[in-house]
Amino acid sequence: MRTILLTLMLLFAFAACAQAQDDPAQEAAAEGGPAEGNEAKDEELVGPVGNIRLKDGSAIEITKLKKIGKYFIYISGKLNGKTSTIISFTRMRDIKRWESITFKDQYNFIISTKEGKKHRFLNSFVFLGSDSHDTYSFYGTNENSLETKLIEVKKSDVALIVIN
Repeated sequence: MRTILLTLMLLFAFAACAQAQDDPAQEAAAEGGPAEGNEAKDEELVGPVGNIRLKDGSAIEITKLKKIGKYFIYISGKLNGKTSTIISFTRMRDIKRWESITFKDQYNFIISTKEGKKHRFLNSFVFLGSDSHDTYSFYGTNENSLETKLIEVKKSDVALIVIN
């Protein structure tokens, strides 16, 4: 009887370990998202983070991202038309895996990775530097000087965010 009980306990332990490998938080971490409680020191950045290209054809250089609490970027919506997904990035090295965010409009966009993957978000929200539904905030340089300042742009004016 003890042998059967011990065998069943081992089987349950193996099943639990196998299921833990299919954990969505671990999959998100593999795609660049943080697993819960997985805090690691971020890399120091050299040079600009990227740029924002507006619908009027102009571009604004992003020298530094402004955090929203502990997050650089927070996304909430339907990934590839499936159930609701939340992605939040706390480390720049995870964001640097992305190539760009291309906007059809402010609620529908595609994230392209440097590995050639495309993640399509529908009826979704991107929060960058601000928890506002209307604007993105980031640090950039003033065109007339080398001074870095906080810049806000309307989400409806953004066509593309490029990550260096």
